Amino acid sequence: MDIAIGEPDEGGARSLAEAASAFAARWAEEAAGGTPEALIGADPEFVMLTGAGRVVPASRYFGPGERTGSDSVVVRGVQRWPLAELRPRPSRDPAALAQRIRRLLQEASARTAGAGLRWRAGAAPVKGLPLGGHLHFSGIALTAERLRALDNALALPLRLLEPNGAGRRRPRYGALGDVRTKSHGGFEYRTPPSWLVSPRLALGVLSLAKLAVEHSRELRGSRPLDDDALRDAFYEGRLAPLRRAAATVRGALESLPAYARHGEAIGFLFDAIEAGKVWDESEDIRRRWRILE
Repeated sequence: MDIAIGEPDEGGARSLAEAASAFAARWAEEAAGGTPEALIGADPEFVMLTGAGRVVPASRYFGPGERTGSDSVVVRGVQRWPLAELRPRPSRDPAALAQRIRRLLQEASARTAGAGLRWRAGAAPVKGLPLGGHLHFSGIALTAERLRALDNALALPLRLLEPNGAGRRRPRYGALGDVRTKSHGGFEYRTPPSWLVSPRLALGVLSLAKLAVEHSRELRGSRPLDDDALRDAFYEGRLAPLRRAAATVRGALESLPAYARHGEAIGFLFDAIEAGKVWDESEDIRRRWRILE
């Protein structure tokens, strides 16, 4: 079958040229030995339920383009807007970004006050509605090395913290290496589930993301998911080899000089893994964030 590929229009060509130029500039800086500093953004999702367990459309309270907005899914060919999505302003500091997320949750809770809703996050808190915790990066080049660092330093530990059944969102959602380039030259890492379950989980994820993308070169020697057997274990849910792999990743992270600044937030996640803990997707997330309705 012959497939004709048309030339991009003038606007598309200009956007492509701008993105290529931005990438080239960032890559030249990194190749010269400069230390990259990532601007991190996010758009984690949650879902709202009635006391009887029915999903309440997020579009009832939040517009699609708002900082706390709604996101759509297609159900049996019909576009619906059941998901709430936070879109905080990006930051270079994981703690500052986590605080912006908290403020958006507080504002959203005020807008739904009195409705008697329960808010849930995680990988798959409601059957048929997998949730994402996508991360956005600007100021750094998208490379295979950087993407592998995210898979190993972030997706791997999150896989071990998911409860049973959370893996049903894969492989359609949450596959390793799931990335999308953006027109501004940055990129979106789409593998993680929604980490809004608790503020400590959120801060740990954002801190891991920062170390992974800014120190991917130093982490080249600790990429257990480069092994096909470990990747199979990731998708099949065989946790014992993944726990051994996570311990290796933790050691590599702790060897980074930059780890000291983020050690408490990241150590909390790996301590939970070693204790065999998983997050609870049945709990109202506002309880952990200490947000009153």
